[in-house]
Amino acid sequence: MSTLSRKLFKKLHPKNKKNEKPPEKVGKDYLLIIILSLTIIFLAIGWSNFDNVNRALYVALIVSLGTTYARRHLKITESQDELIERVGLIAMAAAIVLFVAEIYIKFIA
Repeated sequence: MSTLSRKLFKKLHPKNKKNEKPPEKVGKDYLLIIILSLTIIFLAIGWSNFDNVNRALYVALIVSLGTTYARRHLKITESQDELIERVGLIAMAAAIVLFVAEIYIKFIA
């Protein structure tokens, strides 16, 4: 009986780790870092010239780019990854809505 249980255990939980893939190497993301840095610089330089809609737009862009960078480079759990992904998507949606609102305010209204 113990022999059968050992065989069954070996089939269910094999020790062979050759099938496991090594973790993927993440790139350096220089373009993402450059765009994030430029967005922060533009926000800092233009803060006094921007209205509240533009400020919120740039903050939403920074949050979105920051969450993208964090998901790619930080070692986080699945639940944290899911939360960060949702925050990034909400920030992107907010940036799009704010951009459309700014276009409407400047050119249509």
